[in-house]
Amino acid sequence: MKQRILIVCIVSFLLASCGQEPLPPETGMPEILETYVESVTIDGAMLMATVSDGSLVEQCGFCVYQAGTSQCLTYNAVCKDNSFSVFANGLRPDTGYEFEAYIDNGNGLSIKSERHPFVTLEADPALPSYAYSFETFVLREFDTDNDGVLSTEEALAVRSMTVSTDSIPSITQLERFQNLDTLICRPHRMTYKSLLKELDLSGNPGIRYLNAVRNDMETISFPQNSELRYVNIGFNNYVTLDLSTLLRTEYVNLTGCHRLETIYLAKGQQIEITGASDATIIYYD
Repeated sequence: MKQRILIVCIVSFLLASCGQEPLPPETGMPEILETYVESVTIDGAMLMATVSDGSLVEQCGFCVYQAGTSQCLTYNAVCKDNSFSVFANGLRPDTGYEFEAYIDNGNGLSIKSERHPFVTLEADPALPSYAYSFETFVLREFDTDNDGVLSTEEALAVRSMTVSTDSIPSITQLERFQNLDTLICRPHRMTYKSLLKELDLSGNPGIRYLNAVRNDMETISFPQNSELRYVNIGFNNYVTLDLSTLLRTEYVNLTGCHRLETIYLAKGQQIEITGASDATIIYYD
């Protein structure tokens, strides 16, 4: 009898203790280990967080507050490999914000991190108010699971891309799209003014078709061992142009490149060039 009473007392004590003490780790609530801003643009920021055990996270994301306000913009995310991230878009240029990460274990338990500040980039006065970042475009077009992050699988699934350069001033980190075959980057309408000044294709050797006509580009970089077959980059502002890596290219349109003075080709390179008849062609040895 005394043994039964002792057991009941011990159980009662343990239950009472569970109600008074902080939740132990075995309740299934991981910790938020780190939160930080990886990068910012004029209209958003890439927010990152790591947790102690992602397998216990049912829901997660970030709350973004404009500095001095209590209204929260919520961005849901997906936890993978003990971390989650999201590109928080739709923000104002040159504006202070604060963000916090949150996680929920699906059993009614949730925690938030401390708030951390960041400031979006200042908009270029020369850019129109409707300009937005390439990252915003990428997530809108190719983030198929709507988790706010372009995964490796989503990037590799992209075969063709059309970018309206009258509203997107720069094209960055294009090397993520290793299976990209066709790239069209030009103003949405011929009468619109392009905002694009340069284009770097050095990380995309698999592109076969390029149309980057009627931009304000002064420089363009092509990849080594390029698979490009058709290149239309007319009506741009190049002074010099290096086409020496386009060994498989059949046709290049340079019509309207009135500032072009020099074109560099590889020795013995066979390529049909339209336009730029006044430019000097120099062959590398």
